[in-house]
Amino acid sequence: MIYGKEKKLRISLILFICGILSLFIGALMLIPTGVDFFTGQTQDGEVFLLCALGVTFCGMAISALSYRNWEEKPSLKEMFVTTSSCWFWVGLISALPFYFSGQNLSFTDAVFESVSGLTTTGATILANIDSMPQGFLIWRAILQWLGGIGIVILAITVLPILRIGGMQLFTTESSDSSGKDSPFVTSKLRRFIYVYIVITCLCVGALWTAGMSFFDAIAHALTCVSTGGFSTHDLSIAYFKSPTIEWILMFFMTIGGLPLALVAAFFDGQWSKVKNNAQAKTFLGMLVVIILPISILMWALLPQFSSFMNTLRTLAFHVISIITTTGYVTENYASWGSFFVLFFFFLLPIGGCTGSTTGGIKVFRFSILARTLKRHLTLMVSPHAVIFPRYDDKPVTDDVMFSVMSFITIFFLTTIICAVGLSLTGLDIVTSLSGTLTAIANVGPGLGSLIGPDKSFILLPTLAKWLLAIVMILGRLEFMTIVVLFLPKLWAKN
Repeated sequence: MIYGKEKKLRISLILFICGILSLFIGALMLIPTGVDFFTGQTQDGEVFLLCALGVTFCGMAISALSYRNWEEKPSLKEMFVTTSSCWFWVGLISALPFYFSGQNLSFTDAVFESVSGLTTTGATILANIDSMPQGFLIWRAILQWLGGIGIVILAITVLPILRIGGMQLFTTESSDSSGKDSPFVTSKLRRFIYVYIVITCLCVGALWTAGMSFFDAIAHALTCVSTGGFSTHDLSIAYFKSPTIEWILMFFMTIGGLPLALVAAFFDGQWSKVKNNAQAKTFLGMLVVIILPISILMWALLPQFSSFMNTLRTLAFHVISIITTTGYVTENYASWGSFFVLFFFFLLPIGGCTGSTTGGIKVFRFSILARTLKRHLTLMVSPHAVIFPRYDDKPVTDDVMFSVMSFITIFFLTTIICAVGLSLTGLDIVTSLSGTLTAIANVGPGLGSLIGPDKSFILLPTLAKWLLAIVMILGRLEFMTIVVLFLPKLWAKN
């Protein structure tokens, strides 16, 4: 296995990894620094430069002071603690440019924006986005792009080993290094990162060709491929008024909802893997089954949509945007009537495929849940039947079924607890429920008068913002990674 024996928690190991990440984030801050200086926003460029130097120095100090020549690999306990600590730490240091910028953001708002970006949620507290410096906007996009590839690497290498939410079903040579050397795993990850970069570049080219400015094309490609949803305009994609741009974004959002390993297999010409992937079939089939009938219903019910193709494009864009947890909008769908509000509300927790950049429950867990229910009903009728469910040509063990059911239970239990917490801050029930679901599934826009598709989260109480920021990370790390830290048994002496 990739983890070592259980032993005393090595704080120095966790600090060292956080220090290395600080160096990486500090280096990335030089990108918006260069953008601001190039566009004449020198004051904002200086802020990013100082933050880059500060974060880099902090990273150097932490990594130097905590470095040890570790012989043993991380234990299971250390993997849980390190995974959670790194996401919280990066969320905090990435917020520094937001806080010290000239946008007058409170520390709470800066952290909320940073965590929303890193978790690819896309919920924003900003207003007047169109007038903001380009360095500020590109930093938001970079955070989402980084969070997108970060969760893919986590889903491929760590979550299957930690047996979280049924992810052990996807244990592969990338996540199980027994019998494999480190260069093999590293080469696989490099391949995925390379494919991620190629997809992003293709999206940039397509959006630029379709009429976006080069800056807008880069920013939206970063947030589209990562299924993050941050835009450089207050009106989001409605600003461009271009059906072509909408179709391009739909295509790349769908790509973002597929397993990155499957996309890599497509580039490698491994057609059998692409053709026979159960997750991809379910995901794409689900989109078709949802979009076509609701488009017809929408065309019949809403007089403002006189053209069926316009109706189909509009609904397809928002369905794909929500199911892939991207969060782009072209219309205020909350104004379409109560049926469509309820319809989009139920789409919020679905998510895309495992191993993709999306959040949410994810389609494979719904498939496992359906197989578990079918097995249970069959055993009620035929108690002595021997049933071995399979998914994607892999046996679905009782361990996987239990993990999936546990995940879904904790997902909705956390939703209820957080929604109650938000309601105690004075928010109405629609805002509390949709705000929780959009944060926990990393979707972005909510519903209601405060956080609807055409609004930001700026008016929420401070406590509500902190609660949602925590829930964003909790949902992004698939719950168990953080929840298990509160189990006394994890900390018991061995």
